[in-house]
Amino acid sequence: MKRGLLILMLCIAFGLTLEGKTLRTDVPRVSFGVEWGYIASFYNGHHNYFIAPEGYRVEDKNSKAIFCSNGEVNLHAGCNLNEKWNMSLYVGYAGIGDYHTGLPVSLRMTRYFGADPMADRWFAYCDLGSGISFKEHPQELLTGKIGGGYRLSMSRYTKLDFIAALRFVHTHPDVYHYNETIEKHSINRNSGYLISASFGIGITF
Repeated sequence: MKRGLLILMLCIAFGLTLEGKTLRTDVPRVSFGVEWGYIASFYNGHHNYFIAPEGYRVEDKNSKAIFCSNGEVNLHAGCNLNEKWNMSLYVGYAGIGDYHTGLPVSLRMTRYFGADPMADRWFAYCDLGSGISFKEHPQELLTGKIGGGYRLSMSRYTKLDFIAALRFVHTHPDVYHYNETIEKHSINRNSGYLISASFGIGITF
């Protein structure tokens, strides 16, 4: 599935590059920058299946509305495909609810509205990726965002972005049974997810 998404995004990028005009001189081909954000998680769920220390099997499944605050920071580098499209790789550090922290890595496609890259303008984006969780036994993450914002053009190279997004994270949190941590070899299924809103600011060069 992840390979298919990557191929799809690369095909879109290739098609946009060929769709017409080459980049104008007022659009730098390479972009890079940093992004800071606040994450407000409002819904989570988990489905665990494991062997308890006493020897019997336990299935624990639950979902609920919550409120949990986290922060994140991302570095990114990418390519302006034309005046309206950018594709960038994002690498960051983020809190994943009250589960753990993680290092998400994602590919983001951004669409800018308005033909003039030197003007302030709105944008929307889709962000898909994976990553790794920071805990005793690190495991993979799956992440997705859909969002948008407003870009202030400070100069040809420097842009200031105000961003909001809805995000989804699938992870493998630690499993507890009566406050006792279940060892990894005793876990048959360990699945957790978070739905959050995020708000941030970014500087792109």
